[in-house]
Amino acid sequence: MKKYKEYINSEIGWIGQIPKNWDIAPIRALCYLGRGRVISNEEIANKAGEYPVYSSQTSEDGLMGRLNTYDFDGEYVTWTTDGANAGTIFYRQGRFNCTNVCGTLKAKAGKVFPRYLPYVLNLGTKCYVRYDINPKLMNNEMAGIRIPLPTVEEQKDISRYIDRKTAQIDDLIAKKERMIELLKEERIAVINQAVTKGLNPKVEMKDFCIEWLGKVPKHWEVKKLKYVSDKVQTGITPPSERTDYYDGGNIDWYTPGDFQESIQLKNSFRKINRLAIEEGVARMFPSHSVLLIGIGATLGKVGIIESPSSSNQQINAIIFSDKFNPFFGVYYLQAIANTVISLSNTSTLAILNQTQTKDILALVPPLEEQGKIAKYIQSVELKHSEIVNKEQKQIDLLKEYRTALIFEAVTGKIDVRNNG
Repeated sequence: MKKYKEYINSEIGWIGQIPKNWDIAPIRALCYLGRGRVISNEEIANKAGEYPVYSSQTSEDGLMGRLNTYDFDGEYVTWTTDGANAGTIFYRQGRFNCTNVCGTLKAKAGKVFPRYLPYVLNLGTKCYVRYDINPKLMNNEMAGIRIPLPTVEEQKDISRYIDRKTAQIDDLIAKKERMIELLKEERIAVINQAVTKGLNPKVEMKDFCIEWLGKVPKHWEVKKLKYVSDKVQTGITPPSERTDYYDGGNIDWYTPGDFQESIQLKNSFRKINRLAIEEGVARMFPSHSVLLIGIGATLGKVGIIESPSSSNQQINAIIFSDKFNPFFGVYYLQAIANTVISLSNTSTLAILNQTQTKDILALVPPLEEQGKIAKYIQSVELKHSEIVNKEQKQIDLLKEYRTALIFEAVTGKIDVRNNG
């Protein structure tokens, strides 16, 4: 990549050297600073319209809803002023609204090209976020941020170059992310097919007259979970003020936050010690117990523990009998998660108690067949995870390259006018 002929030190750590003919300027000299206003969900509900409302604290690039009026019109840069996302930059165009957690920048004519701003600011703002109370990057901090400043014409060249290159990178990333999604969908389909239909496509099927189940292999049985398990127990939370139950803990104590995509549960975020078990303020479950979240937004999610572990009261532990393979059990419960959710008491907060858990209908193939099905699913999962991990690493590398490319362009480490 071609570079500029001469460089000077910008004296700003995150920028480093810049081309000799570039300037450094503060945002206050380049933009008009503003801020959004308080916009409630009620206002959005009562005045629904076509103009977006951005909060920068939500998903979808900060889109919160839409109103029938607008406060801003044109090209702007907005940023999150406080909270966990403080300093996150967005490029806005057209007519829109912002809430009071958004600062706004309107480029001064002839001073800076609007499209150049988000590229350079997304690199630098995190260096200026205050952490004295909560993360904050208010208007006065934003006003003082100094950025590399080539001529406006060169800013346009840089912006077009980055637009073109990042579009190519983003397209590659999107394709790889779609591949990962397809692999996850295929994995779910494989599990559902295997635990409800078996591995033999020619096996004789039977209808047990259970609407959500459909036809299953004729030689399988259908039993309530309580008849294939030795015990169903709910976890316990030791008193949080008793630090002696947690100090030096090496026993995994699971909460819903520990459940991820993998069914294997290991290395919980928080741990307890033997004293909590001995004094009965926590409950130990044997290895290969299946943990089922029984309350809240992730109700129905399951995992299996590798070693004796504990959990909080939001989780039901299913200890299967020696006539039922726990790995088949966890895959089966994962496959029927939506049905499990429908069994919960949803009058207020969705809850699946021990009794409801015990009454879940379980498909029961012969034990040997359960093992074969579990091993087949595990082999498919291993193959899928290898591909997913490979694709994810490539996505991470592409994102790193994207960031590096933007940095090199907006700080003049490369001369984009001579790099195609």
